[in-house]
Amino acid sequence: MAEHHGPTGPITDKMIVGDIIHTCPQAEVIIKKHLGRAALFMPGSRAESIEFLAAMNDYHVHLILDELNEICYVAPEKIGHF
Repeated sequence: MAEHHGPTGPITDKMIVGDIIHTCPQAEVIIKKHLGRAALFMPGSRAESIEFLAAMNDYHVHLILDELNEICYVAPEKIGHF
């Protein structure tokens, strides 16, 4: 069985920030890079979705998602011919 170090699928805008950081610690650095160092210090920020956090910071969520998926998402290994 393949070992995954990230979420079981691509990161989406509806995923909870704390869950993403738990499965992919590098995500914290990416979020701070895009939204500022204080973005994760707001009360409840880790309990909100990426979409909500980006909106609260007036930022385009797709810019964060692209980098999060590039760093954190590990596609499962293909087994067999398919």
